[in-house]
Amino acid sequence: MISELFILTSRGDTIVSKNYRPDVVRGTAEIFFRKLKTFETGKAPPIFAVEDLHFLHIKRNKLFFVCTTKFNVSPAMTLELLHRISSLIKDYCGVLSEESIRVNFVLVYELLDEVIDFGYGQNTATESLRSCIYKEPISITPPEQTSIRGLEQQKKSKPSSAPNRPILLRKKIRGNKESKNEVYLDLLERLTVLFDNKGNAIRAEIDGAIQMKCFLHGHPTISIGLNDDLMIGKERGLYGLVLDDCNFHENVNLSNFEDKKQLQFQPPDGEFTVMNYRITKESGGFAHPLPFRVSTVVEESSSPERRDVLLKLDSELSRKGHGTNIIIKATLPKGTIGCGHEFGTSGHKFDFNKEDKVITWTIPRLNGNASVYLRLRLSLDSQSHTSKDVSSISMEFEVPMYVCSGMNIKFLHVTERGHNLSPFRWVRYITYTDSYVFRQ
Repeated sequence: MISELFILTSRGDTIVSKNYRPDVVRGTAEIFFRKLKTFETGKAPPIFAVEDLHFLHIKRNKLFFVCTTKFNVSPAMTLELLHRISSLIKDYCGVLSEESIRVNFVLVYELLDEVIDFGYGQNTATESLRSCIYKEPISITPPEQTSIRGLEQQKKSKPSSAPNRPILLRKKIRGNKESKNEVYLDLLERLTVLFDNKGNAIRAEIDGAIQMKCFLHGHPTISIGLNDDLMIGKERGLYGLVLDDCNFHENVNLSNFEDKKQLQFQPPDGEFTVMNYRITKESGGFAHPLPFRVSTVVEESSSPERRDVLLKLDSELSRKGHGTNIIIKATLPKGTIGCGHEFGTSGHKFDFNKEDKVITWTIPRLNGNASVYLRLRLSLDSQSHTSKDVSSISMEFEVPMYVCSGMNIKFLHVTERGHNLSPFRWVRYITYTDSYVFRQ
């Protein structure tokens, strides 16, 4: 059971605070944020304790969702409850941001009253809570997003503002002749890859998800067609896409999945995940190549205290493809006292952290079948002797309309009472990673 739940901004301001039990300690939000600042940026554990008070938190869209407890609660269940609360706020407010919560604070408190009772989690289903929520949401324009990950973060690809519309407004616009049936579907794949010093992938995994958000009139049935050669947990032959394992939303009817590879379901309100799957390279490899390769070349120098290192990034995508939000981090020798740089292409950004000896190379966009380089001019300590100039290189990136696994959405049909509907369909493929490492 939890004692208190509050939402903080990245500045530490409390925008929502709800007490559920009488054992609440005063100033817990300030205690939490002060303790959070003692950790390195981005490395705070999701659970920590200050004396006998336990803090559990998640971070979404620059907001901290935090709960406190003095009891021995289930960590996984409590963190999942926080994720569900954040998703509920997004579904009912349309946008998960500081501004949307401030203007809809009455609605947010209504949700918190229904979701948690005396510290115990209750109902977290978006559609079943609709009958309990009476406050009309106030729609706001979503802030500009630089990431293309997720349904709520694809501003450039959105054909309309429908994904940011609160679900409670759907009933109001049904009588409007201009309202449209719309279906938004994302096929997301997160890569986890480790390369050896020769550039060979020694570990490669794909964690995929099919996410959907619908704005449909009535109670239609959606059918999604996947690859005909899809197999689960079976040995791979010459052909076929093999999934190591997968799971489905509780609403999905799997009667036609084994034979026809079709998923049928009545979509619930809000944003939801239709299917999760995992693929490893040991199960037979990927249908399409890994998007990027990084190589290093050390250039000899007359002085042992000077060294030039050339980092080269090659895109394995086709000419029509491109990667965005590319961030490359490389760890330099401990004896590095300075690092200059020279770009091969304009528009890139560079940063050198002297304490951690880590350089950060930021590339806004890289087209397919292209290469870019960065020349590092290292200044080394006279007592530094190392055989490695760069110990490891890691990458983060996003690639729209590309998936390595070969997973494909063959069709998306919407029917109601035997009649075919023709809603606006928006299907996107996205590959991204935060663990793409090259050993040197």
